[in-house]
Amino acid sequence: MTAATRDRLVFASSIALGVAGWAWAGGKEAWDRSTYWSVVLPGTYLALFAFGTLGSRSAWRWPALVFGAQLATMLALSAARGEGPGNLAPLGAVLFAVLAGVCLAPTYLGVALRRTRQRRARARFAAAARRAEFQTREP
Repeated sequence: MTAATRDRLVFASSIALGVAGWAWAGGKEAWDRSTYWSVVLPGTYLALFAFGTLGSRSAWRWPALVFGAQLATMLALSAARGEGPGNLAPLGAVLFAVLAGVCLAPTYLGVALRRTRQRRARARFAAAARRAEFQTREP
């Protein structure tokens, strides 16, 4: 699988995670429910860690996509009910931005793990190449 394909998959998964997390936790104002804070957010942290290990570049966008999708879902569900976004919608957007900022930590931990694994793999490959070159030399 190429890096571009992985990025597309993580992109779609980030949006799906945001929509599903908000809808599953309670819809209109999911952050008022305890399941949002105790199940959805920790699951989002784990998923963003995985997205950091899978994505190839620009890891900042995965939390932005997840919480942007949650904001869009909140607004779409309000519109579907015939309600407006409410007078606290700007505060909700700020909360989503803060949550996205907090979620940068697990995402970049995943990136650090991926880079460490790539460095070790390159080092093993280089060591194997040196060993093979050394063994093919004649004394």
